[in-house]
Amino acid sequence: NKTGGQHGTDSMYANKQLAEGLGKAMGIVFQAPGVKTVYVAGDTVWRSDVDQALARFKPDVILLNAGDARMVGFTGSIIMGKDDVLQATQRMPNAIIVATHMDAINHMTLSRKELKEHVKQHGIQDRVRIPADGDTLSF
Repeated sequence: NKTGGQHGTDSMYANKQLAEGLGKAMGIVFQAPGVKTVYVAGDTVWRSDVDQALARFKPDVILLNAGDARMVGFTGSIIMGKDDVLQATQRMPNAIIVATHMDAINHMTLSRKELKEHVKQHGIQDRVRIPADGDTLSF
């Protein structure tokens, strides 16, 4: 199932040239009888599309691109960050959150190390996975 998303803030999308570069964002939900439901939010910021996907599909595993990527000259992120990871644990208290998209591209502002500290500070380390490059996770 395809879900909606937006790869940046509304003000970024008000800039036609930047909006073309950011493109259209989407997420996807994988469902099958007898296995966990997985929601891949994709390159999006937290918005009503994400809330709707969580409410509709009630995923067991949620993958968030959480590197808090930024565009020079614009306020706000083009993907999720550490507060969104925390929000996901609050909105879906039984789900496992997998935070990805850190330490890979130069416009990411959130490192794995910083996110691990944030997760520990909020006592959610049993629910959040922050895989290293090349890690394999099973659920």
